[in-house]
Amino acid sequence: MKTVVAALVRRDGKYLTAKRKDDAALGGLWEFPGGKVEDGETEQEALEREIVEEFNTLIAVSKLLANTQINDEIMLKLYACEHKLGAYQLREHSELAWVDNLRQLYGYELAPADVELLEQITKDKRQPALHELVIGDAYKNEDIMRMFLVSGQGGMRKSNRANSLILFALHNTGNPYEDKWDDQGVMHYTGMGLSGDQSIDYAQNKTLAESRTNGVGVHLFESFEPKEYMYRGQVQLVGDPYYERQKDEANNQRQVVKFPLRLSQQ
Repeated sequence: MKTVVAALVRRDGKYLTAKRKDDAALGGLWEFPGGKVEDGETEQEALEREIVEEFNTLIAVSKLLANTQINDEIMLKLYACEHKLGAYQLREHSELAWVDNLRQLYGYELAPADVELLEQITKDKRQPALHELVIGDAYKNEDIMRMFLVSGQGGMRKSNRANSLILFALHNTGNPYEDKWDDQGVMHYTGMGLSGDQSIDYAQNKTLAESRTNGVGVHLFESFEPKEYMYRGQVQLVGDPYYERQKDEANNQRQVVKFPLRLSQQ
């Protein structure tokens, strides 16, 4: 069995997580950085090498914190690490984030195996609370984060722990997206990406496009007032996604993905 090692890096009392580039495997998801152990390396040596390659940064590897088996061939191990030297240059990731405590990492969309590691080290046994949702009721962002155990950012948010995709249709001023209901009760929902052409294969666009077969529940919230989100219920894709031209946040024409959605109970 092959071993992949990951680093829980601590610097000045904060912990590191990194977002995978969109064109990488598990693109757009956050992770504990690291990589495969090569022949002739110890696990500690492999992790030190990986962090140099990924960030041009030196760390000190200490104790093993958690492990999880990804499949029949790969074991993932998480090590506690301390920052030594370097400025964390982005080479294989698109973003970095430093959090004050480990539970804040639940607000990031982690890769599934990294969620398992996080649950082990935090001993977090919280469960989603989707049973509290009432169609037609308005919720704050904090309520949605708690019930779905999901990030507090983004218009399309994937909750691995609730196996759900949460969509937000914002109808207040300043929103560049055109999410509208037609006369047949179908919402034509705009995909992810604030500027430039959108792709159906990008991040949660792909999750929504495959929602008829991937088993992920899709939930819709609409907002007519800032910081208030009305729960409309679960929705389903009722046709193939398509492309059209819209203006982006800079008022430039671009290609966007549109998803035809209908409320599930209709």
